[in-house]
Amino acid sequence: MLWFLLGPGPSMNRDLAERVRGNRVCAVSNAYEFAPWADVLVANDIKWWKNHPQAHQFAGRKFTANQISGVERAKPNTFGSLSNSGVLGLDVLRNLGATRVVMLGFDMHGTHFFGPYTNGCTNTSAKRREVHKNQFAEWGKRNPQVEVLNATEGTQLKCFPIVRLDEVLHS
Repeated sequence: MLWFLLGPGPSMNRDLAERVRGNRVCAVSNAYEFAPWADVLVANDIKWWKNHPQAHQFAGRKFTANQISGVERAKPNTFGSLSNSGVLGLDVLRNLGATRVVMLGFDMHGTHFFGPYTNGCTNTSAKRREVHKNQFAEWGKRNPQVEVLNATEGTQLKCFPIVRLDEVLHS
């Protein structure tokens, strides 16, 4: 079962989200702004949910590894409350039966498509981004039954095969 996982990196935009509309889609944190029609929204940070109250109105299923009112807890999950939201998204999609996941917007350098957070949420430091990259790599090793492809142009996340979105959409 194919899913698209949309991340909030600098490369994410509305046109990219629209290209995968009509497929199964999971948005990670602010990526839901470009895909309010997505099936799933995942954000692990308690502060993110607090500082984005409009996200609680998202019509699809909402997941976190933390205890947040109105948001489902992702179980099982690989790194619990220490998971970055993208890896938690992979956990959720695996739990929902995904056998193939195509990632978009996972640049893993710089900031977000909207720039740095200015609403009290924490911006990811370069050191923390390396921890996140390692979490993705470890997730891949622990979950070989799920094929993960990264279609993010210019990505610094190299633990999954890199593909072009057109290749996936036309295969």
